[in-house]
Amino acid sequence: MSQTDDETGHDRAPRKPTGTATGPRSRRDKTTDLETAVAAYVTDGASVAFGGMGGRDPEAAAREIVRQEVSGLRVVDDARTTLFDVMVGAGCVDEYVGSWVGTSLISQGFNVRRAVEDAVPHHLAMRDVSNFGASLLFLAGAMDVPFVPTRSMVETDIPAHNPEIEVIEDPLGSGDDLALVPAAQPDVALIHVQRADPMGNAQIWGNVVNDHLKARAADNVVLTCEEVVPTETIRRHPEVTRIPGYAVDAVVEVPFGSHPWHCYGYYYADLPFYREYGQQSRDREDFLAWADEWILPHDEYREKIGADRLATLQEMEAQINDVPPVVGRSADRRDDGARGAPGEGGR
Repeated sequence: MSQTDDETGHDRAPRKPTGTATGPRSRRDKTTDLETAVAAYVTDGASVAFGGMGGRDPEAAAREIVRQEVSGLRVVDDARTTLFDVMVGAGCVDEYVGSWVGTSLISQGFNVRRAVEDAVPHHLAMRDVSNFGASLLFLAGAMDVPFVPTRSMVETDIPAHNPEIEVIEDPLGSGDDLALVPAAQPDVALIHVQRADPMGNAQIWGNVVNDHLKARAADNVVLTCEEVVPTETIRRHPEVTRIPGYAVDAVVEVPFGSHPWHCYGYYYADLPFYREYGQQSRDREDFLAWADEWILPHDEYREKIGADRLATLQEMEAQINDVPPVVGRSADRRDDGARGAPGEGGR
């Protein structure tokens, strides 16, 4: 939840640390399966943030939320694409706080438009912030302070339409107006990364977006990853370990967990699939038919996409981006499904 004025009823007291030697985020094996993690941490009425942005989006986690028919969610985020449109169309979301929604490259967010304009399947409340303001939501949350001041949004209509953004005169006497961006501390953040060890130390290649802040701001963090790797691999490249294990509650290995979006160093975006979704989501009944076909347990989803198609996406990505090899596990270990990469983890 957001840390705002006391009159809202939100508790502004500093949170107790959880990443201690004996706490719930201690140095232990946190691996689990996707169904269990979502059921444990994404409950009806929760506030939720998602990682990634137009790449490395936790699409598989979002489909599992839809599959479990979670409802009443308050999504607090920066910019959200396909996964949010799907969740809105499925009736999972009641409110959105963020800077942008849509399906980006190929089509509009038709489910979002229907929900806002026509209350289909029900009304979606929207509270806007600027792109920079969205980052500040999570910066304040990660620092565990009530708000962060900024000049962003001061000369816009955003504060007039978002009562959580308060504009004040600089108390230190500059004479400038400042917007106070309240801390976002969602109940859970779901973040997809390339690699994590069983304790939740997570590595991200490419755009980190605000994921390092979301992981520290959220009360709980569910980490999905392309590969669970030995801690030795994580230690070889500490410069890309963006999320520490002490911020993580659950780790789930979900190969192709961002499909149809890309995942840097692992697979390219499936643009034909993405376009098909954009076309089918134009009409409510066509979207429901799409959901009946594609909202599946992730293993079944991968099987339906097809090993050949996924392998092609891997090959396309390998031509432009790569990540270092995995070390510290047996050379004969090969990932299941379409990955089937050679050597020690195959990258």
